[in-house]
Amino acid sequence: MAERWTAAQVNSLAPDAPSQKAGAKLGVPGPWSDTGYQDSGRLLWGDCKGSGSKPYQVTVSVADSDTAYACTCPSRKFPCKHALGLLLLWAAGSIADSETLPERVQAWADSRRDRAEKSAARSAAKAEKAAADPEGAAKRAAQRAERIGNGLADLDRWLTDQVAAGISDSATLSYSAVDPVAKRLVDAQAPGVANRVRSLTSARSSSGDSWPDAVLTEFARLHLLCEAWSRLADLPPAMQDTVRRRVGISVDADAVRRSGERVADRWHVLGTRDRAAEKLTERRIWLRGAQSGRLAMLLAFGAMQQAPTLALPVGAVYRAEMVFHSEALPLRAQMESGEVDVVIAEPEGGTLQEAADGFAAALAVDPWQEGWPAVVASAVPDRDGELRDAEGCRVPLICDEPALWRLLAVSGGHPVTVFGDYTDAGFEPLTVWSEGAAVAL
Repeated sequence: MAERWTAAQVNSLAPDAPSQKAGAKLGVPGPWSDTGYQDSGRLLWGDCKGSGSKPYQVTVSVADSDTAYACTCPSRKFPCKHALGLLLLWAAGSIADSETLPERVQAWADSRRDRAEKSAARSAAKAEKAAADPEGAAKRAAQRAERIGNGLADLDRWLTDQVAAGISDSATLSYSAVDPVAKRLVDAQAPGVANRVRSLTSARSSSGDSWPDAVLTEFARLHLLCEAWSRLADLPPAMQDTVRRRVGISVDADAVRRSGERVADRWHVLGTRDRAAEKLTERRIWLRGAQSGRLAMLLAFGAMQQAPTLALPVGAVYRAEMVFHSEALPLRAQMESGEVDVVIAEPEGGTLQEAADGFAAALAVDPWQEGWPAVVASAVPDRDGELRDAEGCRVPLICDEPALWRLLAVSGGHPVTVFGDYTDAGFEPLTVWSEGAAVAL
């Protein structure tokens, strides 16, 4: 029988703090009826009493690396509070096992399987079409490369004009000034660069008195990306792949499976972060191999204000194979189907200096890298918004006030192990461990 999740792992899936609180209220037997769990299919279901005459019907797949949710409630958040409540009830051992699936649950599972099979068939057909017409595929790729080149040349001229005119005028990086530039890059099929251009507005508004440094740093990275694209053929193959990804050229998942580096290990889920991207929700999940020590980052997307379906509980360990994308700095990966392994109480951590060294090494390989994942041991956060390690090193904490207070509450002024993203602005904490249990921030 597969291992059930812990309450902390369930809470780590909540899209926000209010959802986590609302889910906790529903994690008791009272509102529920017709619940069940099938271990062979890793399916969980139940009816939750709501304000209307009909209960909300909730179904959850807790299959390894394939978590998914369905609920008849009108919430646009995934997982909704009802799914979280059902998962908490299951984690507490309050849902009985069942070998028979209700008709609605079977229909949902069949529908998901059919969609997966159709998606795989479309990918195979696309690959066959490209293989059957290599000249056509090469022509289309060349046309896109030309459009991207023209778009980046325009961007480089715009950057030069901004520096020549000066950036002290607040209107220079306003949304109305930046958005047309980003839209031209979208038209040029360079969405990755368009997103970086849009971020210039927030770089000014969120960097305090140091905003000129933040803006000019991003200008320099954009200029370097323009230069790299113009000399793409002169770069090593792995760096070419990195530049293509930074520009926004996606890689087919099947192509990664065919040619990517494979690393089998016990992968510890260190942390996860959701961010709003252009009409999407972007989810990043970081893991580390127990034997290899390799870091891996999974990337998934969902519709705006909806969490992506890929959800791995923080603190869980998966015995699985990672397939890494071909890049100068191989971090992004795809996880092949695996199984939940014994949970590691707490990951081994290093110092803040080691985290800084890791980020510096990453920048030397990929100058567009915005941060580097790191586990810091014996770290103490303070109310001034800084993190101090056992060696006395300090860095600013990059997080909102609720996350800071949760971190302070868990640590209680004592050293804790913290996972986060080390950036040039400071350390963004994502997970803290308390008495061996992972707490998502």
